[in-house]
Amino acid sequence: MPFKDILPIPDGIIEVEGKDNIIIGFSQTGFGHPWRLAMLESLLLEASRHPNVSVITTDGNVDIAKQSNDVDDLLSRGADAIVMSPVESAGLTPAAKRVMAAGIPLILLDRDVDAEKTVFIGQSNIDMAYETAKKMIADLGGKGKIVEITGLSGSSPAQDRSKGLQKALEESPGIEVIATGDGGWIREPAGKLMDDWLIKYPKIDAVFAHAEESTWGVLQSIKNADRCSDNIKQYTHDGSGPGFQAVTDGQFQADGNYSPFIGDIGFRAAVLALQGKVIPNTEAYDKPGQWLRLPPLPVVTSENAVEWAPKGWGKFEMPKNPCN
Repeated sequence: MPFKDILPIPDGIIEVEGKDNIIIGFSQTGFGHPWRLAMLESLLLEASRHPNVSVITTDGNVDIAKQSNDVDDLLSRGADAIVMSPVESAGLTPAAKRVMAAGIPLILLDRDVDAEKTVFIGQSNIDMAYETAKKMIADLGGKGKIVEITGLSGSSPAQDRSKGLQKALEESPGIEVIATGDGGWIREPAGKLMDDWLIKYPKIDAVFAHAEESTWGVLQSIKNADRCSDNIKQYTHDGSGPGFQAVTDGQFQADGNYSPFIGDIGFRAAVLALQGKVIPNTEAYDKPGQWLRLPPLPVVTSENAVEWAPKGWGKFEMPKNPCN
């Protein structure tokens, strides 16, 4: 795990005044995506080091109302602290406020809300997408027509990845974004978007997608449209081992390195907050509360993919390149 040395705490009993046993509630966006499961695994691995701490997990099913109810359930079950990765920023703001009103620590992972919290933990999606976009621009020689497939509309990572792309494009006016659509982080909606765009646009030089799953949907769409010979370049994000292998094999030209192995940091932050300790290296930012900004990881390209492939998350098999 790339961030195992951030907020380190020793193995063994966690001492919190007035409590022999500690309950950490974990409210996850949903368990239907391997990235989300990897985050859960990292949290549970950390919890296993501490015999007097139990974890209650809830599956939000990528539904705002469900996850909001999950937070209330964790509160009613006596969680001493809540770690949450919200489905969507605005929709989960009221739930975040209820946790803070209950007087217990609230640790947010990956996705943020515009409300007070103990700490938000995550990489900078803006910086990551900016570096991925710079690679795309360099590969295209500063000229070309691209499409953007975003993550779930309204989620903070999707908003910030778009901002990173726009920042890079402001430095390269020869790149034109001819279409943008919401791929929801998964294959099917991304494939449907690409189906339409391949009919509408005779020339697409590159796809800038916010998620690997979306990119694999795009590649199948390109095959179905008999456009493999167009050699449309693929720039994506998420940082799985199979995704890094796809860079090695030439399916992807670059993969933004965004690790899900942050659940353990969230657990440790919750423990420090329960112990009344200051969480180090946090900073004020443009939302209420503090941000523990995780260090950037390098964009994976053909130059470093072999090195990074063993370090990526996910045990699923890399989808075959439909154009081969």
